Amino acid sequence: LFFRDDVARLLGGGRPEATAVAPEAAAQAEEKLASLANDGETVRLNDVEFTSLMRYRLRDRIPGDLYAPAVALRGDTVRLMARVPSDRLPDVPELGAARAFLPDTADVDVVGKLAALENGRAAFEVERITFAGIPVPERLYPVALERMGRRDEPGLAPSAYAFALPDGVGTARVEGGEYVFPLPADGPTRHPERSGPQGRAVEGPVSCRQAIQKRSLHYASLRSAPV
Repeated sequence: LFFRDDVARLLGGGRPEATAVAPEAAAQAEEKLASLANDGETVRLNDVEFTSLMRYRLRDRIPGDLYAPAVALRGDTVRLMARVPSDRLPDVPELGAARAFLPDTADVDVVGKLAALENGRAAFEVERITFAGIPVPERLYPVALERMGRRDEPGLAPSAYAFALPDGVGTARVEGGEYVFPLPADGPTRHPERSGPQGRAVEGPVSCRQAIQKRSLHYASLRSAPV
């Protein structure tokens, strides 16, 4: 029953600015993120917009075994829902008997909080995982996350999953049931993977801003295309 209203909105829409998960909602989210670089305005995305952004713009940053990912937000809590192969379920005695009744893919439901990291990245700190309706023991969270593509790194909690934020975004938080992207004090973020020798940025603040503008114009042009 938790987040029932949020899930219903994802399936059928509700907020006027983004009524359903679709390429059009992803384009709208891109336009909002462009204003972060253009106008220095704090950007807020609801769960429909962010889910659309994940599916249609950031798919390469999501583990390949996560199918049809969706997020629901309440307060500062994030709920991630998707389908994953059943063999990603940790092989432990507590869950062994259930394996015989699982299909090839099953629903995974992860609840947690968003934590800011450096260099345009964030971490999803897991508080609860259920797989095919079966609660996963807390001690197995690191194993479950590893099987979903988590990579260890200094300072990252064993039950946290690190990921890159959208281009040009330096930090993010969740509050009031929305993703909030403020403009960093030093301007648009230069992600490490796009930095040159001695940390020199390949894209400066102006070219980074232009890149976001170009993507936004391109994606906006898709709004009238058939889905």
